[in-house]
Amino acid sequence: IVFGDWSSDVCSSDLLIALAFALIYVYLFLEQQAGVNVLLFSVMVCGVLLYYRRLNLQRNIHRLITAGVILSAVMTALYGDGASLFVNIISLIAMAGVAAYPDIKIPLNVGLASASAFFSGPFHAFRHLLSPGESQSRKGKWLRKISLFLIPLLLLLIFILLYSASSPYFNRLTGNVLQQFTNLITYLETWISPLAFWLFVQALFVFAVFVFGTYKKSMNIFSENGTDVLLRSRRSFSGRFTALKFEMQSGVILLLMLNLVLLVMNVLDIYHVWLFFEWDGGYLKQFVHEGTWLLIFSILISIGIVVWLFRGNLNFYSRNKRLVQLSVIWLAQNALLVISVAIRNFWYIYYYNLAFKRIWVMAFLVLVLFGIFKVIIKLRQKKSMQYLLVRNSIAAYVILLVISLFNWDMVIARYNVKHSDRAFFHTNFMMWLDSSTLPVLHLSDEQLKVIDSISNNNYPDYRYHVSTADFRSEINSRSRKFVTGYPALEWQGWNVSDAVTYRRLKALDEKNSSGNN
Repeated sequence: IVFGDWSSDVCSSDLLIALAFALIYVYLFLEQQAGVNVLLFSVMVCGVLLYYRRLNLQRNIHRLITAGVILSAVMTALYGDGASLFVNIISLIAMAGVAAYPDIKIPLNVGLASASAFFSGPFHAFRHLLSPGESQSRKGKWLRKISLFLIPLLLLLIFILLYSASSPYFNRLTGNVLQQFTNLITYLETWISPLAFWLFVQALFVFAVFVFGTYKKSMNIFSENGTDVLLRSRRSFSGRFTALKFEMQSGVILLLMLNLVLLVMNVLDIYHVWLFFEWDGGYLKQFVHEGTWLLIFSILISIGIVVWLFRGNLNFYSRNKRLVQLSVIWLAQNALLVISVAIRNFWYIYYYNLAFKRIWVMAFLVLVLFGIFKVIIKLRQKKSMQYLLVRNSIAAYVILLVISLFNWDMVIARYNVKHSDRAFFHTNFMMWLDSSTLPVLHLSDEQLKVIDSISNNNYPDYRYHVSTADFRSEINSRSRKFVTGYPALEWQGWNVSDAVTYRRLKALDEKNSSGNN
């Protein structure tokens, strides 16, 4: 987009589109929860970007991000708040970056591009409004003159108010302008909702970010000038024939020692974690909390070691076969370690039921396994760092999209209720899950007695958690509020999950009423 060459007619149409965008935004989100409004907004953003030719659906990354925005928006219309809404927000932020930097190759650069669009968009939109171009009509000239008069006046008013607020003498000299301004704001609030006004301003800002955001390639953290295939760099003779050989020998010794240490670790884990795990009744804190994240950290370092060793011409050294073999064994052993971490997480879930972090750990481990697989391909096929960055960042985004396909609150509620006869039922956590779980969390007296029995016998710190009586009281209270409030929900915030929840809670009410009668 060349901002300085647009005619005043184009500028006027942009202003009208921006105002319409802002009004629709306010209508969709003013005092509304997430639902259909997120889907309509996402479609509107995609439509605006296509209209301004800021999206090119012939490019793979543009298609991927657009598909992610729409898919996560559809899931939000199904489930409401949750993972789907989070992924939709991430996807929209990425889309702003892609719109600002349409030639992007490495998705990891999209973060900087989005940040650049965030700051540059409003600036370019403002400049575009005041500089319609050389071929201005009379209307465009008057718009420019009026704006050049209003901006200094607005700045003058701001400083007068600041000085009046900081000095009572200045305030009296201006005829108590501070009180007059306060009265004006109070009067305007009777006509315009402050929340609606700031939503309108927010919408204009969002429009500017998407439509006018820019990015300079020089800001890239990851270079995009390379290819997927690693190229050998020829250097002039330095007088040191043995440098590459020494580096390879050092790598061989390092990987031999590391493989031996990791082999011991894997054998111990296979015996104690895979085959003969015994729970001692504790909270598995060191075993899972610290242990899991330390192992994940060690795996990431391990991948980094291999990538560092094969960062350059060592890939083309004719005698690197042993180093490659040791690296593949090292990566394969780390894949085994990933499985061990997954099994640790499995045991944690087995004894303490599902929770969001335990699900995220599993998703992250899938990504780590994929990363190890791609590093092995890099070694065997002499792929570049760009190959790793592109494939792994796309894989991370795809995993996020897969996560958005599920209502994890409901998955957790159903799993934990089903296994409450053998695992810890965390009442504090469970009673504040999403409203969609309320029908599942209406537990019978028998189920609550079993939960109390299991918790008292197997989990000594259960006394620090909410009692089952308080849990039932809170679930009943939330259910009543939901049934009362749902009919007042406007269509913008409607989602399938809430509709199903309302129907199920009404059925439970009718069943309980008939049972009492």
